[in-house]
Amino acid sequence: MSLQSIIQNEMIQDEFQVWRFKKHTQFAYSDGASSERYLRKVFSKVKDLSSQSTELENYIKDWASEYHLSKKRAQLLSGFSFDRSSKVLEVGCGCGAITRFLGENFDQVVAIEGNINRARVAKQRTKEFDGVSILCAPFQEVNFSQKFDIIFFEYSASFIKGGDLYDAALQYFSSILSPGGRVVIAIENQFGLKYFNGAREDHLDLRFEGLEGYHRKPGKVRTFGRVELESQLRKYFSDVQFYYPFPDHKLPDCVISEEFLASGRAGELIAQMSSRDYGGPKRFLWDEAAVTLELDRNRMLGFFSNSFLVVASFSGTSKKVFNQEAIFYSDGRKPEYSTQTRIVKEQTGELRVIKHRKIGPDDQEQRPLKMVKTESFWIDTPSLQTQISLRVCAQNCSLEEIFAPCKRWVEFLVTKSNMQDGIPWLDGKHIDVIWSNTYFVENECRFVDQEWVWHEKIRLNVIVIRAIYNFLFRIDKNGFQGGALSTRCGKTLIKEIAEALSIRLVDEDFMAFIDLEGQIAEIVTTKTKFRCTFYLRWFLFDRPTLRFMRWTHTILSSLKSNIFPRLINVFTKSGFILVLIFWSLISSPFHFSLAIFSKSVIFRAL
Repeated sequence: MSLQSIIQNEMIQDEFQVWRFKKHTQFAYSDGASSERYLRKVFSKVKDLSSQSTELENYIKDWASEYHLSKKRAQLLSGFSFDRSSKVLEVGCGCGAITRFLGENFDQVVAIEGNINRARVAKQRTKEFDGVSILCAPFQEVNFSQKFDIIFFEYSASFIKGGDLYDAALQYFSSILSPGGRVVIAIENQFGLKYFNGAREDHLDLRFEGLEGYHRKPGKVRTFGRVELESQLRKYFSDVQFYYPFPDHKLPDCVISEEFLASGRAGELIAQMSSRDYGGPKRFLWDEAAVTLELDRNRMLGFFSNSFLVVASFSGTSKKVFNQEAIFYSDGRKPEYSTQTRIVKEQTGELRVIKHRKIGPDDQEQRPLKMVKTESFWIDTPSLQTQISLRVCAQNCSLEEIFAPCKRWVEFLVTKSNMQDGIPWLDGKHIDVIWSNTYFVENECRFVDQEWVWHEKIRLNVIVIRAIYNFLFRIDKNGFQGGALSTRCGKTLIKEIAEALSIRLVDEDFMAFIDLEGQIAEIVTTKTKFRCTFYLRWFLFDRPTLRFMRWTHTILSSLKSNIFPRLINVFTKSGFILVLIFWSLISSPFHFSLAIFSKSVIFRAL
């Protein structure tokens, strides 16, 4: 398809193969010239520019590069089944992350970007697709001689002209959409839960700006709540379907249908996904996971979702484009172990959960670990992980009271174990029976998501440590802990929790746990065994300094990409260690020893 054959405006094509109007004045919207230069260098050196490129993710260094290079960007749309032959228009393509996905899945794509530098980067990302054309122009001024079957648009007023900016955009889209076409819109929710929890408004970098109605910076970019957004859309489109990406549409881990979200069944899954404040480290005001569960119980998650993904058309069509109730994706794995999990409704009305690999055969065996496809019916009860997490919130609870529900879990594992030389062992198929995968149905212990099989038997005590560690890791990540879980030494706390479950742990159990986790990390993820075991040993030694290190690293990474890059680069490699040493000194002399040791290995490990 020639772009000149479908556009009536006078255009030229520059040396980068980007089309533009002869008299076009580009928009100033940009992540900054340095960011675009960096992307051009990355795209010039890597071999794999695909939307699922692990190679590109290796070059993520800050939020701007993560936004353009993360595989998660494509997960927003990969669960939909659109017709490949559709004529596609993307408005506001940026540096081409979604454009690349569209080029992989459609034969004809026209992508419009107002900033010439970003348009050239987008062309570089999609250079191998003859069917993708990049146009630098104000999209409302483009006179198309054809209509489009699908229009993709991330809602923004940065490059819209007209009195009512958003209404003007919808009116324009309705004029160039084919009779049976669809408009697909991604936008932040003005009343997203993370904004109530102190996250800054994504575009304006101000806390509570959207919630208060955008009065401090009127006329700039703004977002809408669900009711207002639907009202705007229905002025031009009679059929409006809402979908919900979590934790948001920028880097989604899942996409959920409105029906499933309104059923009161999605809360536990969503509660495991932490929101991001893209302006920097997030200041928590309250436990978002606990609030998510309460909102789900009251069928309010749709109103407070952080983002919307809307599919609008002139009239409903018989062809479904989202063939599941929800779809979830694994995170941080090598491509051969990346998975997607679909929740589908059977003809009987029951929900089935199907998890399989995104590429290649479902049964993937690589000694010592085997990956298998898993299927199970949906269980309408909270997991053991959720039960314990809610107990942590209670004041003055002892470890015995918090972890009392886990005793049945231990009893089940004991019945499945075999004694050898006085040590209980479990079959390798029980490697992933952690608490987030454990449910009790009529006093029967059931496990879901059992995708891994270890090649040999595992100590029962190692499975206990693995379950407790996984629980504590999520608690630490959320930033809220009860007094009973405030013990600095992770190893001591895990032993105390195990003792509350009548399990006595010894040093050999922890050594076996560290070795097992290191092997799994090296097989499944892009992390080295050394990096994983270093992190685990630090967690077992002193949790607060590890949390402080992670927080400091996040702060410095943000500063490095935004303020005095060269100066901050020096500080990142030297001042960070000084901060860690200071923190350790005021904690205890033993922590100081750890800091000295860290100076020689921390940057290799982390």
